[in-house]
Amino acid sequence: MNVNALDSFTREKILDVASAMIKEGGSKELRVDEVAEKANVDAATIEYFFDSRTQLIAEAQMSNYFEMIEPHHLVLARAETAAAIEDEPGFWSAIEENLRLAWCSGQVGDKWGIINLLHDVWSDPFSKGHFCELLDIQFERWINVIENAKRLGWIDQEMDAKAMITVFWSASVGQVITAGSTVLDLSPQTTRDFLMGVIRGRSHQESSFNS
Repeated sequence: MNVNALDSFTREKILDVASAMIKEGGSKELRVDEVAEKANVDAATIEYFFDSRTQLIAEAQMSNYFEMIEPHHLVLARAETAAAIEDEPGFWSAIEENLRLAWCSGQVGDKWGIINLLHDVWSDPFSKGHFCELLDIQFERWINVIENAKRLGWIDQEMDAKAMITVFWSASVGQVITAGSTVLDLSPQTTRDFLMGVIRGRSHQESSFNS
């Protein structure tokens, strides 16, 4: 194993340990010396790879986020494939599953967890920039999926893909605001069904009427 490969292995090991510790006990209580002990390295090694404790936490939280949304990536791939082969039932099945997953991800355990995670990532400028670049790749893919579905006549031509994706993802994260409400605390399934009605809109109603 060459030096670069060894460095990469060690860095990933430190991140894996920090990510697991944050998932178990939160980021506020994370101590660099405890990470070093669990990763079988010394504190100087962590300082070599990370400029600060803040950067270590930010990158560990990025790992936690992308692990959390891995099922969304698989569903996105399903939607892309369905659009490419013009499989409308498969397309809508993938969209429904993504809506449900997104709402569930904001309701796992402590509902403020996703806000704390994003705050930790945003605390380090370098990590924030890299995180946003990775998110943009996913957003561009979703925009392309929606635009392809519009061309196939599956979604109303007047639907603004960027606005739809912005509102949906903002709402799925922002649901923590209604977490304690007995009036607005909806289930992921209820929210999915509502959003499906908005997305499919008139084109779905007309196809159902004509079938």
